[in-house]
Amino acid sequence: MSRLGLRRPPATAGVLVVLALVLGQWLHQQLPERAQSSRPYEVEVGVGETAELRSGDLEVLSVDGASSVAPQGGSVLVSPGVFVAVEFTFTPRGESSDLTYAALRDNDGRVLPFFGSSGRSSISCTGRLVDRPTRCLAVAEADPATLPGAVVALAPNGTDERWDSMALVDLDVDAADVTAWMARSEPLDLPEAGVMTRTEAP
Repeated sequence: MSRLGLRRPPATAGVLVVLALVLGQWLHQQLPERAQSSRPYEVEVGVGETAELRSGDLEVLSVDGASSVAPQGGSVLVSPGVFVAVEFTFTPRGESSDLTYAALRDNDGRVLPFFGSSGRSSISCTGRLVDRPTRCLAVAEADPATLPGAVVALAPNGTDERWDSMALVDLDVDAADVTAWMARSEPLDLPEAGVMTRTEAP
């Protein structure tokens, strides 16, 4: 009675396994990390410029600041630092949509998000009508030393920004600008957000 020995796999099978492993490792190195690939598409924009986001167009009207601000219909807010206010318009494309996420990216590398239309740092931008610009406002309270070189990020979704588009508003201010803001004796009047009239719309 003959004894059956263990059958060795053909050499070609071993080569294919090695090739598959090498190919898998190469693909892993070429593909972006999941966290990086799901990051929002960032569009840099300055005063007087327009960022074309997936959900609509964002035009930056002005950047201003002061140590105190006066919201429409609200109480004056006073800061030991400084408030920076970004006024912009948002024109929804395709369907009505809002911008609910804002974050100050300061020159220390910190990302300071803020949400909601009330409080010391806030964003108010409700795009009710398609193809009609809405006047919007983002206000952030900040350490004056961190503002030169800082940007304000604006995006539609405040809870999940993956695979979305985001405007990065360059504040374009230096230390002298911030010092002048802090020297103001009167509060900075903040405009009221809302759908612009046809005479206001560009």
